[in-house]
Formats: sequence, structure tokens, C-alpha cells
Amino acid sequence: MNNKPQKFVSSDPKYAAVIAALRLPSDQQEAAIEKALQEGCPNRDIAKNGFQVNVATQEVAYHGELLPAPLAQKVFSLIEQNLPVTLLEKFWENLKKNPSYNSVRELYDFLSYKELPITEDGCFLAYRGLGNDFYSIRGNTSTKVIQGDVNSQGQIYNGVGEHIEVQRNCVDDDRNQTCSPGLHAGSWDYARDWSQGKMVVVKINPKDVVSVPSDYNCQKLRCCAYTVVSEVEVEIFAAATSEDGKALEDQSFQEEVGNRGKVIDRVQKYLSRKAEEGIEYVSFRSIQSCFSPDCPSMAEITDAINALGYYWFIDDGKKFVDLS
Repeated sequence: MNNKPQKFVSSDPKYAAVIAALRLPSDQQEAAIEKALQEGCPNRDIAKNGFQVNVATQEVAYHGELLPAPLAQKVFSLIEQNLPVTLLEKFWENLKKNPSYNSVRELYDFLSYKELPITEDGCFLAYRGLGNDFYSIRGNTSTKVIQGDVNSQGQIYNGVGEHIEVQRNCVDDDRNQTCSPGLHAGSWDYARDWSQGKMVVVKINPKDVVSVPSDYNCQKLRCCAYTVVSEVEVEIFAAATSEDGKALEDQSFQEEVGNRGKVIDRVQKYLSRKAEEGIEYVSFRSIQSCFSPDCPSMAEITDAINALGYYWFIDDGKKFVDLS
């Protein structure tokens, strides 16, 4: 493309768009590919949204303000996963509402340990280890609970969908007090070590973070509110999720990805049928013809056969699949 080689691996959603463009006459293919990639990039106008990205220094500024390293990393992760960097805007707005300077600075330490997903509504996800009954492992009867079910030992019920809130001044803001009152959440590793049966994902608004204790490599935090999103068995690695914790995926090329999947599936069925008939060699042209009248390109047929792992060869200028 533009006299420079471009590499697209089959696991990349853009790959299907490239393959689809090869249906066109050869003199139109490059322009079609470039157009598809440009339209499928949600961050092509990143500067217009207030973001300035320096790949060399791994720094990101938002409306002229340099973002702390954990948030800069989040921007790069969103770009890598082809998700809009504007997802960070709401998070930044919520963070600015946190009334404590120290709380904000300590939150960066927590986010630095392991990148956690942010949500469309400007929050972030963390984890809680619970008992089998979804109650917290420990309780504190002196904590004033504004919302949530509490038992006589001060333990709070963390069922899916529960929004839990305690009075902020009941949460210890001294990070040197490593085990102290407040709503606790942490990294996957930290929460798993505490779990006595159940693991849940909690959604935390950055404005509600109070402190990040200095022990455990800053893997845990204390906050005054969170919402229990879901029960979980594996760690979430998505850069961003929906408000209810479902991973956001690049939707730019879903139609092409779906069409590619249909071609691969149909080629598989056709070749399976031929193998059952005892046929050893099938030409690419015959595979292409089975789609008539809307036949995919030869590039799409080749892609499907490669994806299915069949051995193929060229004989007298024609391509054949070996089914023997």
C-alpha cells in the first residue's frame, strides 16, 4: 500500500476487510482497503478530541494537561484495541470530582499495578473476594452504611446488582493504616487470595476512592461506594467495558468478519461433502462455483482454505485442495 508493505494477521478484525476488498478489480483494491481502514479507525481524529499522543515518550496530554502514566497507558491500550480514546473522557471527569488530592494520587499507584478496565460511564472495575454467602469476609459495626444489607457482625451483602455505600468519613484515608475501615476492593490476585468461595467484579467511580494502602504493592484500595457488577471466575483483560462490565470490542469490521466466517463455514461443508463422496482433489474453481451466483473472490477462497488448515497445491496453473 503506497509502495510500502503492510502486514495483516488473520486474527486482526481489519484482515477480513482487506480480504473483502479483494473482490474488486485489482486497480481498485488498494483504495478500497485504505478507505476501509480509515473509516474503521475510531481514533483518526484523536487531536480534535483533545488528545495529544507521543509514541516515542509514551506520553499523552488531554487538553494540554499531561496525563499520569497509568491513564496514558490506558489511552495506548484503547488505541491498540481500536476502541475510542474518548472512553477516557468520562473517567477523567469523574476523577476530577474526587475531593481529596491524596486519594487521586494514590489511585494512580493502584492503577499502576495492573491495568484494570474502565467503563463507558467513567468508572473502573476491580475485584472482591467473598464468602460463599456473598457477605464480606470481615465486618465493622462502627461503619455507617448508607446503602446495603448489613448483618449483626457488620458484614455487608455483596450480591450481584447491589449498590453499596458507606459514609465517606467512616473510611480511613491514611494509607499507612494497612487494615482499616472502609469498603475494600483490589486486583484479581489480591481478591483471589481473600476469597472464601465467591469472587465478584465491582464498579467503582474514581470520585469515591479514599485511600490505597501501601502494603500488598498497592493492590488494594478503600472506597466509600461501589456497585457489584457480576460474579467472576477469570480475570478481565479488556481495556474498556460497558456499564455492566461486558468487554467492549472493536465493531468497525464486524460485517466483514461475519461474511468471512460464512465463507469459511460454507467451504468447510462443501469440502466435507466431497470427502464423504471419496473425492481426493477439489479445484479452487469448483469451490468458488458452489457459491453461485454471488461467488467470493479467489483470494477469499484461498483465505478460507488456509484458515481451515487444508493442504493445497498448484498443478498446470490451477489450485487444488488435497482431501486424501
